[in-house]
Amino acid sequence: MLDGGVHYATNGDFRLAYRVLGDGDNTVVWIPGWISNVDMFDEPESPFTGFIEHIAEHTRLVMWDKRGTGLSDPVTHVPPLDERMDDLHAVMNAAGAKRPALFGISEGGPMSILFAATYPERVQSLILYGTLPRFTPELPDYPWGLKPHRLTEYEDEIVNHWGEGALAELFFGPIAEVPGFLDLYGRIQRASASPRMALMLWQAVAQIDVRQVLSTVLTPTLVLARRGDEVATPEAAAEFASAMPNAKFCELPPGPHGLLDEALASAVLEFVCGTAHDETSERVLSTVLFTDIVSSTELLSAHGDTRWRHELDVHDRLVDRLLAKFGGRRAKHTGDGVFALFDGPTKAARCGLELVPALASKGMHVRVGVHIGECERRGDEWSGTAVHVGARIGALARADEVLASRTVRDLSVGCSLRFESLGAHRLKGFTDETEVFRVIKPAGVPF
Repeated sequence: MLDGGVHYATNGDFRLAYRVLGDGDNTVVWIPGWISNVDMFDEPESPFTGFIEHIAEHTRLVMWDKRGTGLSDPVTHVPPLDERMDDLHAVMNAAGAKRPALFGISEGGPMSILFAATYPERVQSLILYGTLPRFTPELPDYPWGLKPHRLTEYEDEIVNHWGEGALAELFFGPIAEVPGFLDLYGRIQRASASPRMALMLWQAVAQIDVRQVLSTVLTPTLVLARRGDEVATPEAAAEFASAMPNAKFCELPPGPHGLLDEALASAVLEFVCGTAHDETSERVLSTVLFTDIVSSTELLSAHGDTRWRHELDVHDRLVDRLLAKFGGRRAKHTGDGVFALFDGPTKAARCGLELVPALASKGMHVRVGVHIGECERRGDEWSGTAVHVGARIGALARADEVLASRTVRDLSVGCSLRFESLGAHRLKGFTDETEVFRVIKPAGVPF
């Protein structure tokens, strides 16, 4: 089994540890769960060694540590999902994984789903194991996940027993009772995350929610679950698989959440190596941002055509500079504003919050709307429900205000922004109500 050792990919100032095992024709990128350490995955006593060797024997397996875990750079907060997607991009590029299969396990599942929806051209196929789009119930429509009354118990166990095998019973069931297992799992924990980071990551898990993007994932997907998994039951996995257009569900033999056995390896390999996948369509998940200059007609009348054209040139240069800063791209002008696309909702919201004061200092007050959803590209034009929703949300905003949809809020978990609910609104042309949030940057918090 070919192993080049530990390498580092770079995303801005952050360095992300990764390893490549095997040299098969098909590349699999493992999206780790809660914690990981790439140095320990294939140690002889590791509970994951047999699984990894089986996968690496037939593929080119890329494994990596998320920032804040394992051998990757530490952080002081849990990065939102779009920042994690940037990290995954960096690892894929560094490892030469142009269009791999993504294997998302446990907490790595939601980010895998979001990545496949946002960058379908970079994902050949998607395998999801022991994961959910949301890890806590939201009654009455979503009864799945970890019970809220147990979350405090789990947090206490992390605080008091991190590095001693905390949550071993939840993840490994009866395996946790095997003599010596708690010592082994405790050593893995100590090498994978600090106690504070482990707690922050655990608390962030309870807030993740990507249910609203499931229908936009067109990538061929295999969803796997097993009875005995207290995190993701087969019933829950089957339900969310049914919401994905090209997903199929397969139930594995019974076992605990953390059991990575030969049955799982065989299912992954059959899907990755034995199935021909179609090319992806032009539909992708994107974050849309709409801006509009408030009272532009009055400003034109007061300033005159020549001066107004000059001010619009200043507006365009400033907007384009901030779009570039946050990784956005202008799709088109919308009269007195812009329609822009971003790869992640947090970037778009932050861009909007910087645009407001920057343009106000030039005498132009704007309203901004942000939404995320499936968009369809037709040549140089973009269409789709998400585009119309984003425009309608922007139209609701007042001068110098950034508004966003609930989906943007849900997918921005872990960022420093605040989302203040303005209640449900019936947007023009839509029958269902949409919850709208005002986006606020806390004072003194840098981007």
